[in-house]
Amino acid sequence: MRDKRGFTLLEVLLVLTLILLVFGVVGFSYISNVRDSMDLTSRISKYTQYLSVTNQLSKQIFARFEKKEQNFLLDRDRISFYTLYPLFYSGAVRAEYRIKKTEEGRYILVYEEFPYIDGKLGWDGIKKITIGNFKKISFFAVDKGKIYENFRGKSFPDIIKIIIDDQTFYITAGR
Repeated sequence: MRDKRGFTLLEVLLVLTLILLVFGVVGFSYISNVRDSMDLTSRISKYTQYLSVTNQLSKQIFARFEKKEQNFLLDRDRISFYTLYPLFYSGAVRAEYRIKKTEEGRYILVYEEFPYIDGKLGWDGIKKITIGNFKKISFFAVDKGKIYENFRGKSFPDIIKIIIDDQTFYITAGR
């Protein structure tokens, strides 16, 4: 018998099985990390939209302008008020946030701005920008301990409650 050097079929299959197992674990780990990263990016984008809405609204509420008979209006699908913190124009403006339902059942929040104090809360704005696209968004006024879905007044409510998707945010009027 000659001295044979080499591997048996069983040894080759065992090594290939171990290599496939290692690559399978590494591949699964890599795909899982990519999927988690995409999920995190999506959640960050969603929370950035939430914070954008509440931050912009907070700045405008704190710069409120109360010189009319009716300075604040909250309806089922909009919130409108006068502010000294405009996005498009300089000076005092009427800011209005409108909630519009899409055909897919989602809600779009549109910001509208009037460059003049016209005394007519609730009309179409001149400049418009879409702020976000949400599963659900709603505004509530909290004044003197009561929660209102509709609120009109010369003064601003104590707190504005915003529900975006499943998150709740509160903005104080800063009296």
